[in-house]
Amino acid sequence: MTAIATITILKLALTVAISAAIVFEDLRYRRISNVLCGVLLLIGTLSAVLCRGWSGLADGLLGAALGFVIFLIPYALGGLGGGDVKLMAGFGALTGAQGVLPALILVALAGAVTAILYLVWCSLRRRAIPVAIPYAPAIVVGSLVVALSQMGGK
Repeated sequence: MTAIATITILKLALTVAISAAIVFEDLRYRRISNVLCGVLLLIGTLSAVLCRGWSGLADGLLGAALGFVIFLIPYALGGLGGGDVKLMAGFGALTGAQGVLPALILVALAGAVTAILYLVWCSLRRRAIPVAIPYAPAIVVGSLVVALSQMGGK
């Protein structure tokens, strides 16, 4: 196994572990830790540098910036929390600039499914329908699908 393959596998394993903690935290406490988002950003940029050098660093940082800026719009409109914005920046670093748009499309689809399931769950448990629905699960699912699809290329 090459060093790049090892780095890629390690990147994905760490990402899955951090993502599980983020989803748990968002579902349980309705917040996303800055530290966990920072770790994703670090994993993404560090793995990009190790695999592709300075161009990898630039791609990871551009992906982080794109994910952050694009999620600022719904945040400014009150549709997302600040943790969601930082989480997408972390995943942008992991997927790189070319992975941000596909991730956003899959995040939106996963968000729709998550919203429907959450509303059904609330109605089955006879709970009031919440004003806000945790969005980290959708961000994680959509972004991980893109990250997994890139496994051979990064």
